[in-house]
Amino acid sequence: MPKAYELPAPGQPFDAALFKLGVPCKRNHIHADGLTLRWRKHKTCCICSRIDSYEHQQRLRQDPEYNRRRAAAVAEKRKREGRPSRSKHGLPYTPLADKETRDMRAAIKRAGRLPSVKQLIYEQQQKHWLEHPSDRLNYVRERARCNARWRFLTDPSYRLYHRAKSKARKVAQRGGSPVHLSAQELWHRWGEFSHTCAYCGCGGDLQVEHVVPISKGGEHHLGNIVPACHQCNSSKRSSDALSWYVKQTFYEPWRWQNIQFILNKSKQAARQFDLFAC
Repeated sequence: MPKAYELPAPGQPFDAALFKLGVPCKRNHIHADGLTLRWRKHKTCCICSRIDSYEHQQRLRQDPEYNRRRAAAVAEKRKREGRPSRSKHGLPYTPLADKETRDMRAAIKRAGRLPSVKQLIYEQQQKHWLEHPSDRLNYVRERARCNARWRFLTDPSYRLYHRAKSKARKVAQRGGSPVHLSAQELWHRWGEFSHTCAYCGCGGDLQVEHVVPISKGGEHHLGNIVPACHQCNSSKRSSDALSWYVKQTFYEPWRWQNIQFILNKSKQAARQFDLFAC
């Protein structure tokens, strides 16, 4: 027998790609640990399949007409009882006299792929919106509101842009000339402070802080904006930045020098924007 057809001996290791251990077979062929060695593809006992194949060959040698008689018996049974179902719709193979089943099977085949539940609900929803436009408008508005809220909670740059936009509106209401700042510009400014509070160095959800308070004439441009945590921003409020900062326990001179250095780089650009606005 060729080596490729040799079966592993009981208790010996086997190729996991071809074989696996399973429940005992009807002839109780045990390979190891009370389990039977089975083909991974056909899930049958390896030894039982070998025995059945050998018995079938012996039967053919003794009776060459065995296959022909077996095929004729199967054909007669199918003609009498029909064939087992192999249809994707679960319809049985029926005798030719069952015209109703054959017509139903042909109608399903002509109909093609049936729509899913999701597609049926979508079509029903579209029909309802065509008949009631106000319901669709309310749905679109509510979904836009939920999407904006979700993006505000999950997208730091989007949240930062809207906070800066709110500050700019506050400056405009006080008669100032705010500079429009994009999310990229603000995110770059946050990166200059390593995305930490400019005063205490804490991370987290940072807010837009005006070093010169808006209530005291502070402008809204990069030359006056630094990131700050909620605690520092609410504690400083409208106080002078330096006089407030030196009283804090986390005051460090190098941080204040870093704030002045970064803000001074943007003051010239802010003045140019003011000239263009005039």
